[in-house]
Amino acid sequence: MSGLETAIRQALERSERANSETRARIYQSARNALEAGLRKQDVHDPDVIAQQRHRLESVIHAIELEERASLKAAASVAPPVRVDVVGSENPVPSAERDHDIHMPSERNAGIGSSPVVDGGLAGLRPERRDGPRVAEAAPVEPAAGKRGKAAKVGAAAAKPRRRKRGSFLSFVMVVTTLVAAFIMAAWWVETSGLLKSAAERDTSVANPPSTVQSEDFDGEAGLKTLGTQSGFSGDWVDVFTPTDASNVKAGSRAAADPVSDERGPRLRITSATADADGNVSIEIPASVLEQISGKTSTVALSVQADTGKQTQFSVECNFSSLGDCGRHRFTVNEEKNDMLFKVTFDRSLAPSSPGHILINSDVTGAGNSLSVFAVRILPGQ
Repeated sequence: MSGLETAIRQALERSERANSETRARIYQSARNALEAGLRKQDVHDPDVIAQQRHRLESVIHAIELEERASLKAAASVAPPVRVDVVGSENPVPSAERDHDIHMPSERNAGIGSSPVVDGGLAGLRPERRDGPRVAEAAPVEPAAGKRGKAAKVGAAAAKPRRRKRGSFLSFVMVVTTLVAAFIMAAWWVETSGLLKSAAERDTSVANPPSTVQSEDFDGEAGLKTLGTQSGFSGDWVDVFTPTDASNVKAGSRAAADPVSDERGPRLRITSATADADGNVSIEIPASVLEQISGKTSTVALSVQADTGKQTQFSVECNFSSLGDCGRHRFTVNEEKNDMLFKVTFDRSLAPSSPGHILINSDVTGAGNSLSVFAVRILPGQ
């Protein structure tokens, strides 16, 4: 609101501030600027709108009281109006001229001596333009003879002229005020984030999809789960492929069936229980265990759940004399994914017997199936 008050005062300084109509136009322009700013900011709350209008009217009221006080002060010290007699054919002595000058009557004594002060803020609103404006003029008593001509010349000289320059500056000031209001509204819209999408305004931390979980691993091994790997280089060793299921052994309450369809060859594992009887064992050759002895290596399982389902499966290791790798649990859906985890063996003694990877297709015991496409190991350096 301080910006509108400053604009009103600047506009009054550049205009005929003694004219009540000029002040009324400036006040009305400030009201229009306030309404335009509220509409631009999409403010529809009646209480907020009424509060802003009340504050503006209070500012206008205070400014108008100051203007009226200035007019009254100027009226009390206004200099006397001097009227010169022009065009006298027979000049007379100065003393005789002074004797012939008549003082104005009491009815016309106030004309030209002090400005008329209007009353009330209601009179400051601009008139309707439906009809012509009527200008009030005080009657002037004609004087006889040569004094009549002098009185007419004096009345014409005392009539105030409307300054076009002041009106133009007032118009420029009003336009400047409106432009400033629009700029402030645009700045508010930009900084408030109204033009941003819902995703851009959401400053909360995004929750990544939960695809990998680990539990019950050996703390001494220092195992960690890794993210999905998009491809496998020639350094990876294939320890299981669906075309060779001879090294696969199912528990008493588990099934491991080779399947080949539009999704490709795979081993479909179904565990009826979450304990050891539901595990399916995949043999790891001793030559592979020799490569990971005394190193930190990576194990990768390419798996997929049944169509339209999701399952949580577990992976355990029994690598002969090297030891185990703890227990890992992963969540997989109908999309094919590569689940990876690391194993570290400090022992450098090469095992003489093969090891095993134990897979349970559903740790919840609901009997969900899991398709295994491959098991790979990347020996450490």
